[in-house]
Amino acid sequence: MAIDFAALFQRILDLLTNPHKTWRVIKSEPDRGRRLVTRYVLMLAIIPTACGFLGVVLFDSRLSFGDRFLFSLISSLLKLAIFVGSVFVLGMLVNTMAPSFDTERSDNDSFKLVAYMSTPVWVAGFVTLVPRLTALAALAGFGYATYLFYVGAQELMETPPEKALRFSIASVVSWFVLTLITAWIAVQITGLMFTPALILDGIVQK
Repeated sequence: MAIDFAALFQRILDLLTNPHKTWRVIKSEPDRGRRLVTRYVLMLAIIPTACGFLGVVLFDSRLSFGDRFLFSLISSLLKLAIFVGSVFVLGMLVNTMAPSFDTERSDNDSFKLVAYMSTPVWVAGFVTLVPRLTALAALAGFGYATYLFYVGAQELMETPPEKALRFSIASVVSWFVLTLITAWIAVQITGLMFTPALILDGIVQK
Protein backbone atom coordinates (compact mmCIF):
# COMPACT_ATOMS: atom_id res chain seq x y z
CA MET A 1 0.00 0.00 0.00
CA ALA A 2 1.45 3.35 -1.12
CA ILE A 3 2.10 6.05 1.45
CA ASP A 4 0.29 9.34 0.90
CA PHE A 5 3.06 11.79 1.76
CA ALA A 6 0.77 14.81 1.38
CA ALA A 7 -1.61 13.35 3.98
CA LEU A 8 1.34 12.42 6.19
CA PHE A 9 2.70 15.97 6.12
CA GLN A 10 -0.76 17.39 6.81
CA ARG A 11 -1.23 15.11 9.82
CA ILE A 12 2.13 16.23 11.22
CA LEU A 13 1.23 19.89 10.69
CA ASP A 14 -2.22 19.45 12.25
CA LEU A 15 -0.86 17.69 15.34
CA LEU A 16 1.74 20.38 15.92
CA THR A 17 -0.54 23.36 15.31
CA ASN A 18 -4.04 22.23 16.31
CA PRO A 19 -3.78 19.13 18.55
CA HIS A 20 -7.22 19.33 20.16
CA LYS A 21 -9.09 19.20 16.85
CA THR A 22 -6.67 16.66 15.38
CA TRP A 23 -7.07 14.21 18.28
CA ARG A 24 -10.84 14.33 17.81
CA VAL A 25 -10.35 13.49 14.13
CA ILE A 26 -7.97 10.65 15.03
CA LYS A 27 -10.51 9.23 17.47
CA SER A 28 -13.00 8.74 14.64
CA GLU A 29 -10.52 7.09 12.29
CA PRO A 30 -10.51 3.29 11.90
CA ASP A 31 -6.69 2.99 11.79
CA ARG A 32 -5.24 0.21 13.90
CA GLY A 33 -2.80 1.46 16.50
CA ARG A 34 -0.14 -1.20 15.98
CA ARG A 35 -0.21 -0.58 12.23
CA LEU A 36 0.45 3.12 12.85
CA VAL A 37 3.64 2.21 14.69
CA THR A 38 4.94 0.18 11.75
CA ARG A 39 3.97 2.81 9.18
CA TYR A 40 3.61 6.32 10.62
CA VAL A 41 6.27 6.02 13.32
CA LEU A 42 8.72 4.21 11.05
CA MET A 43 8.41 6.90 8.38
CA LEU A 44 8.98 9.74 10.83
CA ALA A 45 11.71 8.02 12.84
CA ILE A 46 13.79 8.02 9.67
CA ILE A 47 14.18 11.81 10.14
CA PRO A 48 16.41 11.75 13.26
CA THR A 49 18.09 8.59 11.99
CA ALA A 50 19.13 10.16 8.67
CA CYS A 51 19.99 13.55 10.16
CA GLY A 52 22.01 11.99 12.97
CA PHE A 53 23.88 9.88 10.44
CA LEU A 54 24.72 12.89 8.27
CA GLY A 55 25.64 14.97 11.30
CA VAL A 56 28.32 12.51 12.39
CA VAL A 57 29.62 11.93 8.86
CA LEU A 58 29.86 15.63 8.06
CA PHE A 59 30.90 17.19 11.36
CA ASP A 60 32.62 14.59 13.56
CA SER A 61 36.30 15.12 12.78
CA ARG A 62 37.65 12.71 15.43
CA LEU A 63 37.70 9.83 12.92
CA SER A 64 38.66 9.33 9.32
CA PHE A 65 35.80 9.64 6.84
CA GLY A 66 35.60 5.88 6.27
CA ASP A 67 35.54 5.07 9.99
CA ARG A 68 32.94 7.64 10.91
CA PHE A 69 30.76 6.63 7.93
CA LEU A 70 30.75 3.00 9.07
CA PHE A 71 30.31 3.92 12.73
CA SER A 72 27.43 6.30 11.97
CA LEU A 73 25.71 3.89 9.59
CA ILE A 74 25.63 0.97 12.01
CA SER A 75 24.70 3.05 15.05
CA SER A 76 21.97 4.87 13.09
CA LEU A 77 20.35 1.63 11.95
CA LEU A 78 20.43 0.32 15.52
CA LYS A 79 18.89 3.53 16.80
CA LEU A 80 16.12 3.36 14.18
CA ALA A 81 15.21 -0.10 15.44
CA ILE A 82 15.29 1.23 19.00
CA PHE A 83 13.12 4.24 18.13
CA VAL A 84 10.37 2.11 16.59
CA GLY A 85 10.69 -0.67 19.15
CA SER A 86 10.45 1.78 22.05
CA VAL A 87 7.09 3.04 20.77
CA PHE A 88 5.80 -0.54 20.71
CA VAL A 89 6.96 -1.01 24.29
CA LEU A 90 5.46 2.32 25.33
CA GLY A 91 2.12 1.38 23.80
CA MET A 92 1.96 -1.71 25.99
CA LEU A 93 3.17 0.23 29.02
CA VAL A 94 0.54 2.96 28.57
CA ASN A 95 -2.20 0.35 28.28
CA THR A 96 -0.95 -1.32 31.46
CA MET A 97 -0.75 1.96 33.41
CA ALA A 98 -4.14 3.24 32.24
CA PRO A 99 -6.24 1.98 35.22
CA SER A 100 -3.87 3.76 37.63
CA PHE A 101 -5.04 7.04 36.07
CA ASP A 102 -8.77 6.21 36.03
CA THR A 103 -8.54 5.30 32.35
CA GLU A 104 -10.03 2.23 30.70
CA ARG A 105 -7.52 -0.04 29.03
CA SER A 106 -7.60 -0.11 25.24
CA ASP A 107 -4.81 -1.74 23.29
CA ASN A 108 -5.77 0.04 20.07
CA ASP A 109 -6.18 3.51 21.57
CA SER A 110 -2.94 3.18 23.55
CA PHE A 111 -0.95 2.51 20.40
CA LYS A 112 -2.70 5.29 18.48
CA LEU A 113 -1.93 7.68 21.33
CA VAL A 114 1.78 6.90 21.54
CA ALA A 115 2.23 6.69 17.77
CA TYR A 116 0.91 10.18 17.16
CA MET A 117 2.18 11.87 20.31
CA SER A 118 5.73 10.88 19.30
CA THR A 119 5.50 13.19 16.25
CA PRO A 120 7.43 16.20 17.68
CA VAL A 121 10.30 13.95 18.77
CA TRP A 122 10.88 12.82 15.19
CA VAL A 123 10.37 16.29 13.70
CA ALA A 124 12.90 17.74 16.15
CA GLY A 125 15.33 15.19 14.73
CA PHE A 126 16.11 17.63 11.92
CA VAL A 127 18.23 19.54 14.43
CA THR A 128 20.52 16.54 14.92
CA LEU A 129 22.21 17.49 11.67
CA VAL A 130 24.33 19.49 14.11
CA PRO A 131 25.44 16.88 16.71
CA ARG A 132 25.96 19.49 19.45
CA LEU A 133 22.24 20.35 19.30
CA THR A 134 21.01 16.77 19.72
CA ALA A 135 20.27 17.16 23.44
CA LEU A 136 18.34 20.38 22.83
CA ALA A 137 16.31 18.72 20.07
CA ALA A 138 15.49 15.78 22.34
CA LEU A 139 14.30 18.01 25.17
CA ALA A 140 12.13 20.11 22.86
CA GLY A 141 10.65 17.06 21.15
CA PHE A 142 9.88 15.13 24.32
CA GLY A 143 8.56 18.29 25.96
CA TYR A 144 5.94 18.88 23.26
CA ALA A 145 5.20 15.16 23.13
CA THR A 146 4.17 15.41 26.79
CA TYR A 147 1.62 18.07 25.87
CA LEU A 148 0.31 16.02 22.93
CA PHE A 149 -0.07 13.01 25.22
CA TYR A 150 -1.89 15.16 27.78
CA VAL A 151 -4.44 16.30 25.20
CA GLY A 152 -4.66 12.94 23.42
CA ALA A 153 -5.19 10.91 26.58
CA GLN A 154 -8.31 12.94 27.33
CA GLU A 155 -9.64 12.75 23.77
CA LEU A 156 -8.76 9.15 22.88
CA MET A 157 -8.85 7.31 26.19
CA GLU A 158 -11.14 9.64 28.15
CA THR A 159 -8.61 10.15 30.91
CA PRO A 160 -9.97 12.54 33.57
CA PRO A 161 -8.38 16.00 33.15
CA GLU A 162 -7.04 15.95 36.69
CA LYS A 163 -5.17 12.70 35.97
CA ALA A 164 -4.07 13.42 32.41
CA LEU A 165 -0.99 15.48 33.29
CA ARG A 166 0.44 12.84 35.61
CA PHE A 167 -0.37 10.15 33.05
CA SER A 168 1.45 12.06 30.32
CA ILE A 169 4.52 12.81 32.44
CA ALA A 170 4.81 9.21 33.67
CA SER A 171 4.51 7.86 30.13
CA VAL A 172 6.83 10.28 28.34
CA VAL A 173 9.51 10.16 31.05
CA SER A 174 9.44 6.35 30.86
CA TRP A 175 9.81 6.56 27.08
CA PHE A 176 12.62 9.12 27.31
CA VAL A 177 14.60 7.02 29.78
CA LEU A 178 14.03 3.83 27.78
CA THR A 179 15.10 5.46 24.53
CA LEU A 180 18.08 7.26 26.07
CA ILE A 181 19.49 4.17 27.76
CA THR A 182 19.01 1.78 24.85
CA ALA A 183 20.32 4.27 22.28
CA TRP A 184 23.40 4.96 24.43
CA ILE A 185 24.07 1.23 24.75
CA ALA A 186 23.73 0.81 20.99
CA VAL A 187 26.24 3.60 20.32
CA GLN A 188 28.72 2.20 22.84
CA ILE A 189 28.49 -1.30 21.39
CA THR A 190 28.98 0.07 17.88
CA GLY A 191 31.91 2.15 19.06
CA LEU A 192 33.61 -0.83 20.68
CA MET A 193 33.06 -2.89 17.52
CA PHE A 194 34.31 -0.34 15.00
CA THR A 195 36.14 2.43 16.80
CA PRO A 196 37.42 1.15 20.18
CA ALA A 197 40.06 3.87 20.30
CA LEU A 198 37.36 6.55 20.25
CA ILE A 199 35.42 5.01 23.14
CA LEU A 200 38.54 4.41 25.23
CA ASP A 201 39.73 7.93 24.58
CA GLY A 202 36.39 9.30 25.78
CA ILE A 203 36.64 7.23 28.98
CA VAL A 204 40.17 8.43 29.69
CA GLN A 205 39.19 12.07 29.17
CA LYS A 206 36.37 11.73 31.70
